Amino acid sequence: MATIQQSTELSAFPGYIEVSRRFDQTGSGTGPVWTIEYRGTKDAIRIATFGWSSIGAKYSTIEEGPYASATVIFSGPTADPGDPIDAATVPVAGQETPDIRYEFRTDYLDVSLFALPAVADEAQSIGDPAFYKKTIEDAVASGQQLTDVSPLANLPLARKVFQKLCRGEDSFPVGRVSLSRVAMFSGSLGLPQVPQSIPPVYTPASFIVAWNLPFSVYSMLPSVPIDPRTGRPAAPAGTVWGWKQTNYSSSLIVKTNMVEQNISWTFAPYDTDIYPII
Repeated sequence: MATIQQSTELSAFPGYIEVSRRFDQTGSGTGPVWTIEYRGTKDAIRIATFGWSSIGAKYSTIEEGPYASATVIFSGPTADPGDPIDAATVPVAGQETPDIRYEFRTDYLDVSLFALPAVADEAQSIGDPAFYKKTIEDAVASGQQLTDVSPLANLPLARKVFQKLCRGEDSFPVGRVSLSRVAMFSGSLGLPQVPQSIPPVYTPASFIVAWNLPFSVYSMLPSVPIDPRTGRPAAPAGTVWGWKQTNYSSSLIVKTNMVEQNISWTFAPYDTDIYPII
């Protein structure tokens, strides 16, 4: 049976040889990468994976009997095939470009009828929004007509809200757009930090700058809703529309020494007394 001969330059890696290498200057948008294929004994390839993993390389192996092949992807600045592998394998902190993808999602939540801007304005016009809400709800609970128990009967929206509550319609669905940023990078650059306990709220403009969003992403972000009656942002008093972090998770794939980080933000009106606005 033939045996694999070890080349001189690979004396530090006995038992397998390099059979091909190719360089991609863009790396599918992730920066320059080398893709190198190796063939050797199964045990030698298995041992070599520990070294590839420790320097943040991505790899896959196929075992066929006593032999195995491996495809290894390295990031590095050199494009010269004559350069040693070490020049193309060690990611430099601050220079590695992570593999990032963005995902949009729309979730729906039920909002009280009393949160409608026009209804809120009418409740505010009598000077006591709490009385407005309680009076209507009490009339519905007691089975009486609004005209029998309340001076609110002359208010057009109060009558409409009363009628809807009598039909069991006490809320309406509102869409909330979320953006997720999923990044993959080598564990050699360190694990992600623990997120803040009270995350800030980014305004639409500061969100784009703070996270360096590409044009193809920020051009799809929703605009602040405008109340057509007033021409002002449709947000409850004391709130401002912005992007707040609603998820932060990370996982480490030990075998490949790669970290997957997932950060999500939701666009909604947030209380300015609770969240810091950036």
